Amino acid sequence: MGLPNIELNRAQADQGAATFREGVGAAATAPLDDLNLRRQEVPEVLIAARRAPYDTQGLRQCRAVLAQIEELDEALGPDVDQPEPEQGTGEQAGGAALDVVRSTATDFIPLRSWVRRLSGAAAQDRAVQAAIRAGLVRRGFLKGIAQQRRCSRP
Repeated sequence: MGLPNIELNRAQADQGAATFREGVGAAATAPLDDLNLRRQEVPEVLIAARRAPYDTQGLRQCRAVLAQIEELDEALGPDVDQPEPEQGTGEQAGGAALDVVRSTATDFIPLRSWVRRLSGAAAQDRAVQAAIRAGLVRRGFLKGIAQQRRCSRP
């Protein structure tokens, strides 16, 4: 009877190890972000949202509205009204281990906040965050239009 529990724990451990392996490279190279040697790419849909978050051009049909919502969902992840994928114990452990690696990798940079300002990394982070905020606003705006028109998601 205890065997299914063992299999579940092994699966959780495997998932945690996979989470750690997938993220360890990004965590270890976090100082490259601080030095602005590696930039986070902003998806085009978020750039467009930043330019015109309330644009209604091309939104005559529900299909177009829903397509834009889907693009924003892909770029931003689930919205607050959508269920988030559950993380297992293994994934949580893998995430915690990654946080330690990331913290260790960035802690060795003296005066990190000044380095980020001087390298332009802080400005890049602000631009990325502004694009994300605009994407969130745009998605809410489009969901309002979809609800008003009674558009149904496929």
